[in-house]
Amino acid sequence: MPRLVCLLGLLALSLAACRSGPSGPPPTGWVQPTVAGRQPMEFSGLQEGREAFTRRSDSMTAVLEDASWLRFEGDPACVEANHRAYFQYGYTTFQVELRSREFTRPTQEQFVLEDSSGLRTPGKPVQFQGSPELVDDRYFSTFTIAFRHTISAELQWIRLTRPLDGTWVEWRFGVEPAEPCAPCPPAR
Repeated sequence: MPRLVCLLGLLALSLAACRSGPSGPPPTGWVQPTVAGRQPMEFSGLQEGREAFTRRSDSMTAVLEDASWLRFEGDPACVEANHRAYFQYGYTTFQVELRSREFTRPTQEQFVLEDSSGLRTPGKPVQFQGSPELVDDRYFSTFTIAFRHTISAELQWIRLTRPLDGTWVEWRFGVEPAEPCAPCPPAR
């Protein structure tokens, strides 16, 4: 009998989790970066393109810089000047926003870029915009971080991790995945 009660408890927890759904969007997803050997993705404007390259977790939002959406920012010369690490050096560059309950100094933090080839490289933001703002009991910091890393057509994915709290976000590349799994069936 205790076994049955345990199984029923687990079933109830599973159904509750299924009904409530995830707390937010998954920190991962498919996208096709602009690299040699691949056609850039087509977008109708800046917002649509930027959102396709955005990944969110509980405490971090990161946008992978890519020519397919950066081109909508305005004059090409200004866009290239504003994103030098990406355009001139071919670095893998992210625009990041941190949300933390503790005051943080992003330029003193280490971030890690990993990719499907097995590369794992640390990096720090050189500067961040403004000072962290306290909003709804969380400090918000925004900055850009660039890694001496180039995305190639052979890569399957890249991941940006904040070791301080274990937060990570990931971009998958290559073949577009099939349709997502069907949602949980309604409870009876």
